[in-house]
Amino acid sequence: MSKTIAFFGGTFDPIHYGHLRVCQEAAEALQANVDLLPCARPAHRAVPLATPEQRFAMLQLALEGQNTLRANRHELDRPGNTYTIDTLIALRTAFGANQPLVWLIGADQLAQLDRWKDWQRLLDFAHLCVLTRPNAPHLPSHISAFLKPQRAKLSELSMHPAGLIAGLNVTSLAISASDIRGRIENRQSARFLLPQAVLDYIEQNKLYQQPELARAAAQLLR
Repeated sequence: MSKTIAFFGGTFDPIHYGHLRVCQEAAEALQANVDLLPCARPAHRAVPLATPEQRFAMLQLALEGQNTLRANRHELDRPGNTYTIDTLIALRTAFGANQPLVWLIGADQLAQLDRWKDWQRLLDFAHLCVLTRPNAPHLPSHISAFLKPQRAKLSELSMHPAGLIAGLNVTSLAISASDIRGRIENRQSARFLLPQAVLDYIEQNKLYQQPELARAAAQLLR
């Protein structure tokens, strides 16, 4: 069976060390490559301030010099709102029936899984690896009951193409993209919260300095 491929989605507005660290730890634990997929048009949250191309450019800068974590344009190049189930169906079609695929999901996202489109079908196309931290939110009983038969050890994910869920304790870095944007807007330093190459790009392109104007422009482009 082919080497496992894991996927980590997000707006990455901007990409920061919190994203990168959990992906690195998942890659090592799963012995997998991890593709980071920027979301073009998130269905359940506000429109990102940076454009899709700017967010992808920042992601590429953050990943320079290594091969384990990779930038993936799949969701940027697909029209319409971004839904994980549609992404997984397309990825399964692209990689074939036997390739182990893993979708990395935070414990906070798992607690709201029933808000996702066709959430009961996710495991038909990939495994779920839950990135857990201290004080993770309680999992609603109906979600827990649905997932219980599919619970497995992390080592088992590479033995099957899809259908299992496992947990992975990751380093908790209290870094958020919204905090970084707020610091930049208020002319405070965001140094050491994200790669310097990404911070340089933000400064060169004057990103996040006028968020209301950027938000209005992003809405017009939807």
